[in-house]
Amino acid sequence: MMVERVGYAGPLDRTLGLLVIEASEREVVAELEVTDKLMQAYGIVHGGVYCAINETVCSMGAALTVGLESQVVGVSNHTRFIRAVREGKLTARAQPVDRVDDHLTWRSTMTDEQGRVVAEGTVNLLRLTPPAEG
Repeated sequence: MMVERVGYAGPLDRTLGLLVIEASEREVVAELEVTDKLMQAYGIVHGGVYCAINETVCSMGAALTVGLESQVVGVSNHTRFIRAVREGKLTARAQPVDRVDDHLTWRSTMTDEQGRVVAEGTVNLLRLTPPAEG
């Protein structure tokens, strides 16, 4: 299933300005324009922004993998910060790494406008079992 021009995945993404450009069970791509609202005290993008981007793109990909009628939740998010960013546009790309039953792992790479890796992350996710109808 391929979803193009998704827009904002949720309220936090809208607040950050994270725009999902394309999404499928094979890859999710999102972009973010760096603004003053995203900075920490030293004038660089706050690490929590990268964590949120990682969580969004990996979760969206996992949801498309298991089917949108199911729910997936992140159970761990490991985000590594590599290069400080003060301006420009960030691009995030996430791909699947592994799936064992209801457990999925996705990995993302975030780059700046010059294509340099600025952060990367891995999210482990769990497909929730829907409650039994009674």
